[in-house]
Amino acid sequence: MPRQFKVTVNGREYEVSVLELTAGQAAPAAAPTSAMPVAAAGSATSAAPAAAAAPRPGAAAAGAGDEVAGMGGVVVEVDVKVGQTVATGDRLLVLEAMKMKTPVMATRAGQVTRVLVAPGDAVEGGQPLVTIA
Repeated sequence: MPRQFKVTVNGREYEVSVLELTAGQAAPAAAPTSAMPVAAAGSATSAAPAAAAAPRPGAAAAGAGDEVAGMGGVVVEVDVKVGQTVATGDRLLVLEAMKMKTPVMATRAGQVTRVLVAPGDAVEGGQPLVTIA
C-alpha cells in the first residue's frame, strides 16, 4: 500500500506517494501517471532534482490576471516584484528551454500582485507565473 509523504524542496511543498517494496517483490506493472521517481535515502541519485522538475501538485489553473508560461522550461531571471507597476509589453521574466532564453512579456498593464516563481524553478506550459491586477 502506498504511503503519503509531504516533501519540501527549495521552500516548496510536494505531496508524494511512495510504494515500499520488500526484497524480491516486483514493482507494479503500471504506475499512476502522477507518480514521480524518488531515490532512496543514501542512494547515489538525489531526489531533489526530480521533485524540483515535477509540476506543482494541486496547482490551481490560471485565473484572471495571471501571466502563464507559454512553454515548459526553467526560470532564469525574474524582472518584477510584488507592488511594481507594469505596462503591456514589459518583460516580466525569462524562461530557458533547450539552451534558448525566451522572455515572458506582460499582456496587460497593472500592478504585480503575486510572483509565483523564482530563478531556478522548473515550470510547465500553462503554469501561472505572475499575477497582474
